[in-house]
Amino acid sequence: MRPTQILASYSTMMILGLVLGLATGGSPLYTKEISMASLAVLMTFSLSTVSLREAKGRDHYGHAVVALIINYVALTAIILAIGLFFSNDLWPGWVLMAAAPSAISVVPFTAVLGGKTTKALFSTAVNYLVALVLMPAMTLLLIGSSVSATSLVYSLLLLIVLPMAASRAVMKLSVGKETNTALINICFALLIFAVAGSNRDAFLGDPMLVLAISLACLVRTFGTGLATEFALTRLRMDKSERISYVLFSSYKNLGLTATLAIALFKPIVAVPATICIVFEVVWVIFLIRWYPQRAVGGRGAQLEHSSSSP
Repeated sequence: MRPTQILASYSTMMILGLVLGLATGGSPLYTKEISMASLAVLMTFSLSTVSLREAKGRDHYGHAVVALIINYVALTAIILAIGLFFSNDLWPGWVLMAAAPSAISVVPFTAVLGGKTTKALFSTAVNYLVALVLMPAMTLLLIGSSVSATSLVYSLLLLIVLPMAASRAVMKLSVGKETNTALINICFALLIFAVAGSNRDAFLGDPMLVLAISLACLVRTFGTGLATEFALTRLRMDKSERISYVLFSSYKNLGLTATLAIALFKPIVAVPATICIVFEVVWVIFLIRWYPQRAVGGRGAQLEHSSSSP
C-alpha cells in the first residue's frame, strides 16, 4: 500500500492512530492541546463540504427535521439509556456523546451508498447549528456542577464555531479533494493517537470494561441503524431516501466527543467514544455490503477516499 493510499484511507489511518496510541502511550505531554488542535483543523476541512445553500424546497427542510428527530431525540435517548448501566466515572462520556451532533461523515457515506447527498448536506448543516444550543444545554443539565460552564462554552467556540467560520474561507480556496481527504485523515489519526494513548491503561488493563463498552457500542451503532433500516423499509421508503436516515440514526461526532471528554474531564471519560469509533468504521463497511447494488464497481474503494470525520 503506497503512502498516498494510506493517507487517503479513513479506516487505515484510524487503525494506525489507534494501534500506535496503544503501543506507545500516545503523547506524554499536551494531550488536551494536541486533541483540540487536531479536531479544530479536522472540523474546518470537513465542514468546508457542508452548505446551507443546498436547500431546494420543502423536501430538504422536512428531511432536516426528521434527521434531527432521529439523531437528537432517538439516538440521543438510546445513548443516555446505555450510559445509565456504567459507572459515574464514564457517565460524562456518554452524555457528551448523546449531546454531540451527527458525524460529518454522514454526507460522503450517503453519496457512496447511493443516497440523496444534497439532503444529507443540508440536514448536517442544520444539525450543527442546532448543536450550538443543544450541546451545552444538555451537558450542563445532565452533568451539572461536574463541568465548568465557562470551559464548555470556550471549547465549543473553539471546536464548532471557529471551524464553521474558518470552513467558509476554506471553501473559497482551491483545495483538491485528495488533499482535503489526506489532511482530514491525518488530523483524525493524530486525534485517535492522543486519545487512545492517554487511555492505554484502561484499554489494556481492564478487558471486561472494554468488552462491556464494546457491546454497548454494538447496540448503539448496529442496533439503532438496523432498526431504522427495517422500520423505513416496512414503510416502503425508497432506498435512496432512507440511507441518510440510517446514517443519522447511527453516527455521532465521536471526535468532538472524545476531545471534549479530555478537555473537560479525565482521559477515561473519552473511552466510550474511542471504542465507538471502531464500530462506526465497521458499520459503514457492513452497509456497503448491505446495499450491494450500489456498493460495486469500486464503490467500496470510493468510501476510503471520501472526505470523512469522526
